[in-house]
Amino acid sequence: MYSKSSLILAMLYTCCALAKELTDIEILTSLPTRCTYEHAFNMYGAHCAGLRLQKIPNLKGSIEILDFSDNKLRKISSDTLSSYTSIKFLYLSDNKIFQIENDAFDSLTELQTLDLSNNVIIDLPANIFQLPNLRKLYLSGNSPIHEDLNQIAQTTTIGAPLELLDISNCEIKVLPEWGLLPQLIIYNVSHNPLRSLNVKYFPAMCNLAKIDITNSIENIRLCDLRPAISWFQDRLIYFQLDDYSTLNSREFAKCSNTYNADAYNSTFQRCKSKFLQVESKPPSRRTWLTVTGGLLGFLVGFVLLLYLMHRHNVARIKSAEKKKTKLKEGNAVNAMLINDVS
Repeated sequence: MYSKSSLILAMLYTCCALAKELTDIEILTSLPTRCTYEHAFNMYGAHCAGLRLQKIPNLKGSIEILDFSDNKLRKISSDTLSSYTSIKFLYLSDNKIFQIENDAFDSLTELQTLDLSNNVIIDLPANIFQLPNLRKLYLSGNSPIHEDLNQIAQTTTIGAPLELLDISNCEIKVLPEWGLLPQLIIYNVSHNPLRSLNVKYFPAMCNLAKIDITNSIENIRLCDLRPAISWFQDRLIYFQLDDYSTLNSREFAKCSNTYNADAYNSTFQRCKSKFLQVESKPPSRRTWLTVTGGLLGFLVGFVLLLYLMHRHNVARIKSAEKKKTKLKEGNAVNAMLINDVS
């Protein structure tokens, strides 16, 4: 026979197990089973994250945000996103995307942020780098993509106004030569087995403020880092590392500095000129809109003034006519009274 204490322990164990099981069931049933719509930052968005979906379902075409991260999407074809031309923020991280058709994003001309992190993308369409409003591009964790990025950099002139570019953890050994990226502020190349960090990559990024090279420079000779580090220091670019001790060592201090800033000034100045050209367009447009708005306001005000003056004149004329009518009527009454008296 079981002792009373054994029975009590068994009952407690059973109760706890049932409670745990019920808790798990409650958690499972509380998880969303389909996309939900939400408002965020004065924009309308669809939240479809973590639903284990293999394709993007039919959604409202007016959405500006689509979070489809943590699903099982494998391919993005030309018609996958063509119905959502208003999207500004698109999150497709943590899927299984390996194929993207060349024109898959062409209709997303309003797109500002694109997150393709942690997929298995082999070929990235070069058209992505031409999207007219794309400012943030996340490609982290796509290890097969490194060769394709170099190919794109060699054959494509970047047209997108990128301010943030994340190519971390992509097995990159040689950084792509992107050409001029005048608006780039943050560049993340961390967790890549870089073989070099050539200073020539950075004058074309004339507004760069931060570069993350964490766990990326271990395979580079210490003295070969000196030119790039000097460039960062001269241009006040914050470079992020997990360990700065090697750059503060006596060995690094002894490295001969063959860095010559003048050799890269022409590229830097071309980048600055392009930046000023790009930045001057929005103010010009704003000026044109201001002038046009002012003229329209003036015309509306002028027409309104004419209308009020017209109303005033009409009222004055009517008042004068009424006075004349009353005067005539008064004269007629006086004449009748005079005739009666006589």
